[in-house]
Amino acid sequence: MALKTDAKDARIVYVFKILKKHGIRAVRESAIHKIFYYLSKNGLSVKFDFWKDRKFSYEIRERLEKLVEKGYLKRIYFIEHLGGVYTPVYLITDKGLKFLEKKGRIAKKDAKIIEKMIGEIIKKIKSKKEKGVR
Repeated sequence: MALKTDAKDARIVYVFKILKKHGIRAVRESAIHKIFYYLSKNGLSVKFDFWKDRKFSYEIRERLEKLVEKGYLKRIYFIEHLGGVYTPVYLITDKGLKFLEKKGRIAKKDAKIIEKMIGEIIKKIKSKKEKGVR
Protein backbone atom coordinates (compact mmCIF):
# COMPACT_ATOMS: atom_id res chain seq x y z
CA MET A 1 0.00 0.00 0.00
CA ALA A 2 1.37 3.41 -1.01
CA LEU A 3 1.84 5.95 1.72
CA LYS A 4 -0.06 9.09 0.74
CA THR A 5 1.42 12.48 1.45
CA ASP A 6 -0.71 15.43 2.47
CA ALA A 7 -0.44 19.12 3.38
CA LYS A 8 1.17 18.39 6.75
CA ASP A 9 3.88 16.28 5.12
CA ALA A 10 4.54 19.05 2.59
CA ARG A 11 4.98 21.57 5.41
CA ILE A 12 7.50 19.32 7.14
CA VAL A 13 9.54 18.89 3.96
CA TYR A 14 9.31 22.64 3.28
CA VAL A 15 10.76 23.42 6.72
CA PHE A 16 13.76 21.23 5.85
CA LYS A 17 14.14 23.07 2.53
CA ILE A 18 14.17 26.47 4.26
CA LEU A 19 16.61 25.25 6.92
CA LYS A 20 18.91 23.95 4.17
CA LYS A 21 18.65 27.33 2.42
CA HIS A 22 19.98 28.89 5.66
CA GLY A 23 22.88 26.41 5.76
CA ILE A 24 21.39 23.94 8.24
CA ARG A 25 21.47 20.54 6.58
CA ALA A 26 20.95 18.10 9.44
CA VAL A 27 18.24 18.67 12.05
CA ARG A 28 17.50 16.80 15.26
CA GLU A 29 14.00 15.43 15.65
CA SER A 30 13.49 17.46 18.83
CA ALA A 31 14.19 20.68 16.90
CA ILE A 32 11.54 19.78 14.32
CA HIS A 33 8.99 19.25 17.10
CA LYS A 34 9.83 22.64 18.60
CA ILE A 35 9.65 24.41 15.24
CA PHE A 36 6.18 23.02 14.52
CA TYR A 37 5.01 23.71 18.06
CA TYR A 38 5.73 27.40 17.53
CA LEU A 39 4.49 27.40 13.92
CA SER A 40 1.18 25.93 15.10
CA LYS A 41 0.90 28.67 17.71
CA ASN A 42 1.73 31.38 15.15
CA GLY A 43 -0.84 30.90 12.43
CA LEU A 44 0.19 27.89 10.35
CA SER A 45 -2.94 26.64 8.59
CA VAL A 46 -2.36 22.98 9.46
CA LYS A 47 -2.17 21.99 13.11
CA PHE A 48 -0.29 19.12 14.68
CA ASP A 49 -1.30 17.31 17.85
CA PHE A 50 1.15 17.91 20.68
CA TRP A 51 1.36 15.79 23.80
CA LYS A 52 -0.11 17.62 26.81
CA ASP A 53 1.05 21.06 25.64
CA ARG A 54 4.65 19.87 25.45
CA LYS A 55 6.89 20.45 22.48
CA PHE A 56 6.58 16.83 21.31
CA SER A 57 4.18 15.28 18.82
CA TYR A 58 3.74 11.58 18.09
CA GLU A 59 2.08 12.69 14.87
CA ILE A 60 5.24 14.48 13.72
CA ARG A 61 7.38 11.47 14.66
CA GLU A 62 5.15 9.19 12.55
CA ARG A 63 5.21 11.63 9.65
CA LEU A 64 9.02 11.86 9.77
CA GLU A 65 9.14 8.05 9.56
CA LYS A 66 6.78 8.08 6.57
CA LEU A 67 8.81 10.78 4.81
CA VAL A 68 11.99 8.74 5.33
CA GLU A 69 10.25 5.65 3.89
CA LYS A 70 9.13 7.67 0.85
CA GLY A 71 12.68 8.98 0.36
CA TYR A 72 11.86 12.67 0.88
CA LEU A 73 13.98 12.81 4.03
CA LYS A 74 17.01 10.82 5.11
CA ARG A 75 17.77 9.82 8.71
CA ILE A 76 21.35 9.45 9.84
CA TYR A 77 22.83 8.93 13.29
CA PHE A 78 25.72 10.73 14.92
CA ILE A 79 27.49 10.58 18.26
CA GLU A 80 28.13 13.87 20.02
CA HIS A 81 31.04 12.53 22.07
CA LEU A 82 32.97 9.29 22.47
CA GLY A 83 30.83 6.72 24.26
CA GLY A 84 27.74 8.85 23.78
CA VAL A 85 24.30 7.94 22.57
CA TYR A 86 23.45 7.80 18.88
CA THR A 87 21.32 10.81 17.99
CA PRO A 88 19.13 10.67 14.89
CA VAL A 89 19.15 13.68 12.60
CA TYR A 90 17.14 14.26 9.44
CA LEU A 91 18.16 15.77 6.09
CA ILE A 92 16.11 16.68 3.03
CA THR A 93 16.89 14.62 -0.08
CA ASP A 94 16.84 15.60 -3.75
CA LYS A 95 13.59 13.65 -4.03
CA GLY A 96 12.16 15.80 -1.22
CA LEU A 97 13.16 18.98 -3.04
CA LYS A 98 11.52 17.72 -6.26
CA PHE A 99 8.38 16.84 -4.30
CA LEU A 100 8.06 20.51 -3.30
CA GLU A 101 8.45 21.76 -6.88
CA LYS A 102 4.89 20.76 -7.71
CA LYS A 103 2.85 23.97 -7.76
CA GLY A 104 0.40 24.46 -4.92
CA ARG A 105 2.08 22.10 -2.42
CA ILE A 106 2.40 24.92 0.10
CA ALA A 107 -0.05 27.78 0.53
CA LYS A 108 1.72 31.12 0.09
CA LYS A 109 0.55 32.25 3.53
CA ASP A 110 2.06 29.16 5.17
CA ALA A 111 5.28 29.53 3.17
CA LYS A 112 5.65 33.11 4.45
CA ILE A 113 4.94 32.07 8.05
CA ILE A 114 7.49 29.25 7.85
CA GLU A 115 10.16 31.42 6.20
CA LYS A 116 9.68 34.24 8.72
CA MET A 117 9.76 31.90 11.74
CA ILE A 118 12.83 29.98 10.51
CA GLY A 119 14.57 33.31 9.78
CA GLU A 120 13.92 34.46 13.35
CA ILE A 121 15.18 31.16 14.77
CA ILE A 122 18.38 31.39 12.69
CA LYS A 123 18.98 34.97 13.92
CA LYS A 124 18.61 33.84 17.56
CA ILE A 125 20.98 30.91 17.04
CA LYS A 126 23.62 33.14 15.40
CA SER A 127 23.26 35.77 18.11
CA LYS A 128 23.77 33.16 20.84
CA LYS A 129 26.84 31.75 19.06
CA GLU A 130 28.34 35.23 18.77
CA LYS A 131 27.82 35.77 22.51
CA GLY A 132 29.32 32.36 23.28
CA VAL A 133 26.08 31.01 24.72
CA ARG A 134 25.28 27.41 23.93
